[in-house]
Amino acid sequence: MSMEIYLFSDARLPSMEAWQAAIDADGFTLRLSATRPFAELNGALPVQLNERQTAFECDHFSASDLMAECDDIDFGHPWAYCLAFRWGADFYAAIAAYLAAAAYAGATGGVILNCEEGQLITPARAAEVARDIERDIPAMEEMLRKIAQRYAN
Repeated sequence: MSMEIYLFSDARLPSMEAWQAAIDADGFTLRLSATRPFAELNGALPVQLNERQTAFECDHFSASDLMAECDDIDFGHPWAYCLAFRWGADFYAAIAAYLAAAAYAGATGGVILNCEEGQLITPARAAEVARDIERDIPAMEEMLRKIAQRYAN
């Protein structure tokens, strides 16, 4: 199972370096890989969150196509650009995706479609979700350990 969020904006950051500068300005301890130009993002984007290596998928999407598919959501206006963020069961990839999206949206005046909540959220809310996930990791890992133990016996 994968999770996803979508970032909508009317401006596009010109480079991975500009995106990293937005992340740094927000004080997030996240480092993006700059091995590909921003315009060529498609698939896994390696990142370093604190001292941990992880990755999330990041792709350019058609904002108009996605807004048409989500006709139950009030987007406010037709956004020009869309970035898709996806990850699997890696809690740290989730944190990294939310922080990266928060910084990008903050730098471009954008919003984030949180698919789990089914609504648009602000960059501040995306950063809060990341902090919530980080806070809950020990409890989630314990729950997974107990489930694994139950099925191992």
